[in-house]
Amino acid sequence: MQRAFRYRIVGIVLCTALSAFVALTACSNYEEGERCETLNGNEDCKDGLQCTPKAQINTPYDSSDRCCPVNRATATHPACVILTTPITTDAAPPDANTGPTPDATIDSSTDTGIVPEAGLDAADAADAAEGG
Repeated sequence: MQRAFRYRIVGIVLCTALSAFVALTACSNYEEGERCETLNGNEDCKDGLQCTPKAQINTPYDSSDRCCPVNRATATHPACVILTTPITTDAAPPDANTGPTPDATIDSSTDTGIVPEAGLDAADAADAAEGG
């Protein structure tokens, strides 16, 4: 009975020591680009780094908060580097000319469907429209 009690005590002490070691080393002094938790402030990250929210992290690293330099212009890890859009060779705005100009213009105010040479006046046109 004494022997079983000793093994049980040794097992409990080892589990407690291992748990304490993991808890102390798992939550501090992370390098640039490593995961952190913004709820802990900057406690998870090494000095000079801050825990940056995942909304400000580059893809594909944006699944969690990351330790990044306070001045992100000095960042070396891809999660923290400020992305810039490349300048293309044709940076001019698009031309307003969308195609050829039309050859003919249509004036809808004079296009009534009545041929002026036919000699119809408004009364004749109304009679023609009524069928009589």
